[in-house]
Amino acid sequence: MVTSVSCLNCGEPVDAQYARVFGNDDDEVHACRNCSTQGAIANGAAVDADRDGTPLVHRPDVDEPVEAVFHEAESEDHVTLEELREQSATTRTTSSTDHHDDEAFAALIAE
Repeated sequence: MVTSVSCLNCGEPVDAQYARVFGNDDDEVHACRNCSTQGAIANGAAVDADRDGTPLVHRPDVDEPVEAVFHEAESEDHVTLEELREQSATTRTTSSTDHHDDEAFAALIAE
């Protein structure tokens, strides 16, 4: 079991747990608290010598955007917001146990 590891960038000793958490699969540390910021280390600067800790925002050919596909509801009961408002105005006088509003709301959400 490895008890001490040296930073490959600055040579400072780091403990084995730090190397296990922030280093690569071989418990090598390419950046430590002595030579890099904690934010850069959290973003992977200690894993590889080529990483500077800049967060990966977009990786070409990996993070390409995918077009969203929406499926129309099969139901023919489409309710517009105006219709729902009119229904709620007329049903205020009825009891609150009327489940028609729940169905209309569900249909509105399905649009």
